[in-house]
Amino acid sequence: MKVICIGDSLTNGNIGYTYRDYLGKRYETINKGIDGDTTEGVAFRLKRCLKDKRYQDIDTYILFVGINDLLFSFYAFTSFDEEMYENSQTDFKELYESMLNDLKNHDKKVIVIGLPYVEYSDFNQNLIISRNNVIKSLTEKYGFSYIDIYSLQKEEAEKGTTLTLDGVHFAEISAKLLAVAITKQL
Repeated sequence: MKVICIGDSLTNGNIGYTYRDYLGKRYETINKGIDGDTTEGVAFRLKRCLKDKRYQDIDTYILFVGINDLLFSFYAFTSFDEEMYENSQTDFKELYESMLNDLKNHDKKVIVIGLPYVEYSDFNQNLIISRNNVIKSLTEKYGFSYIDIYSLQKEEAEKGTTLTLDGVHFAEISAKLLAVAITKQL
């Protein structure tokens, strides 16, 4: 079974581990992950991918994007700006919905992965939880599968497990956790 995996560095796997490596031999993954990509970039690439004749016969997509949108804001500003966050939340929702709508219009099976747990002590996890609520709500609206990687990782973090190599990019355990959850949906 061929599966298109589209997202950022967590999909690409150049830094740390990627879930794609643990899905098993039954699945041929087509890597459409790009390091540092944002929701806007993935939305653009997804449109191109859906039009590409090479991928017309592939009916399953895994969508894993959005953490860079938050991280870039986190690094760019020294203080939290609530109005800016609310505006970015609206933009994020519109972009995410456009991606899910495009996938629905092309009659694709879709597995959507929420944003991951971030292991930075000064990072506001509520930002991730809020975005994940948006992603989950949209995923349900379109009838796609949703994987809450944040909760899976948080459960492991509470046991003292190190989940990332650098605060974001997956250690092997995170990649394996996600692969198991995806395999159940495929």
